[in-house]
Amino acid sequence: MTTVDLLDLARRACASADVPAGRISAIRLRDNAMLRTDDRTVIRVLQRGQLETAIRELRAADWLRSHGVRAPEPLVPDPVVVSGRPVTFWEDLGGGGPVDPAETAALLRALHGLRVPSHLGLARFALPEFAEQIARTSVDDDARSWLSGHAAELAQRWDGIAWPTSWCVIHGDPSPHNTVAAAHGGHVVDLERCAIGPPEWDQATVAFQSDTLSDPPSRWAAFRDSYGADVTEWHSYPILRDIRSLELCLFALRHATVSDHARAQADYRLACIRSRRGERPWRWIAP
Repeated sequence: MTTVDLLDLARRACASADVPAGRISAIRLRDNAMLRTDDRTVIRVLQRGQLETAIRELRAADWLRSHGVRAPEPLVPDPVVVSGRPVTFWEDLGGGGPVDPAETAALLRALHGLRVPSHLGLARFALPEFAEQIARTSVDDDARSWLSGHAAELAQRWDGIAWPTSWCVIHGDPSPHNTVAAAHGGHVVDLERCAIGPPEWDQATVAFQSDTLSDPPSRWAAFRDSYGADVTEWHSYPILRDIRSLELCLFALRHATVSDHARAQADYRLACIRSRRGERPWRWIAP
């Protein structure tokens, strides 16, 4: 879907939900698009077939807020569906940038300490459908065969993990771009992967930013010290790190046809996870 198409879809969704929108601008337009109105509303446009995900995300945000974990306020209680795509509306927290690592750790520690709710319908955390994602990548047959084998191996390793702690409510993807520093404190956003899962997954997602994506080691150290645990010392951490690497590689490969830069970044990521570009950390940038 083009930028023009998404802007039109968002405008129709605003009209359906009675949300004022004199002007709509894009924030990011990849898999699940995010846009902003001039009336301080953020619009999230999910993929087809994700209505239940959109509903859970709204309910999870309300639940987190009621338990003192800062998350954006849903401005419309239920999604609207336009052209088959669920659309949700949120308060605009502004452009304050990511939350600092120590505060991110405090947010996640508070989230992980909550009692698992029975009324939200949260799914148990599971690996993405890698086979479906691989089928949508722009690669040759050799690369597709390797990706399929690699994904199968990772799934087998995942199934063999002995988790050291009880599963709880997790964010699912607490990378820096899924946190927002606002005037009244840091918030977790993009709750579509919120689930009942291993807290080590959230911790590993943060560690991954430093040991794989070249974030300064001091950022991980600040998170680790604030959270009170070091997931990188756990023997199964490399499995989680490798799964995150595959996820981000597949994201780039699905969008490789957007531009020459996107193609180059996708090919570079694939070469990295195939051990053809040296040791981590790698210099991955947004495709």
